[in-house]
Amino acid sequence: MILPTKHLKLSNSLLSAGAALLKNVDEPKTVSLLWYKTRPLPEIRTFERFTLSLDLLFIMGIVDFKDGLIRRTQ
Repeated sequence: MILPTKHLKLSNSLLSAGAALLKNVDEPKTVSLLWYKTRPLPEIRTFERFTLSLDLLFIMGIVDFKDGLIRRTQ
């Protein structure tokens, strides 16, 4: 589910959803604003995929959550 396989398309993987989220974290945003901006994207579709993708980016050290805002790490 995280990575694409021969049975799972890239567009259905969390890696693709994480990339879509990362495109929208160009400046610090609240979780609700990020959800509002990305929920129409076909990679995201549901709040569950949104939170799993956000968790993946956080675990990988790509985004950070500080003072109520999600931002890219340096």
